[in-house]
Amino acid sequence: MRHKLIASILIALALPGCLAAAAGVGAGIIFSQEMDANTYTYFLEKDADVVWATAKASLSHQATEIIEPDEDLRTVTARIDNADVVVSVELHDLDRCALRVSARKFGVANGELAEMVIDEIVRDLER
Repeated sequence: MRHKLIASILIALALPGCLAAAAGVGAGIIFSQEMDANTYTYFLEKDADVVWATAKASLSHQATEIIEPDEDLRTVTARIDNADVVVSVELHDLDRCALRVSARKFGVANGELAEMVIDEIVRDLER
């Protein structure tokens, strides 16, 4: 048991920062993730309708202004910490979807905020 714990710690230290953080957040529902141009994408083993409803609810709690959802495209725009945040949910398969979050503050991509928002949505999904 002690060897497994040590091995787990060593593996976590060897992983890149965002991957290590995601390993602790949502480990039960995330089956893949990627980060491209400050857009965070988590591929989830959850129904897209559930993820969409949770994403809107989570974003409405995080936002400083009223969120603007587009039900047809499953995209929602919000203002968080003076940044424009865009969240989208894409259906991939039965009980599998992609959750994408990007953030721009003063016209500049803000990957740190996007990561915080997506992690909060995943935490809300696990509740």
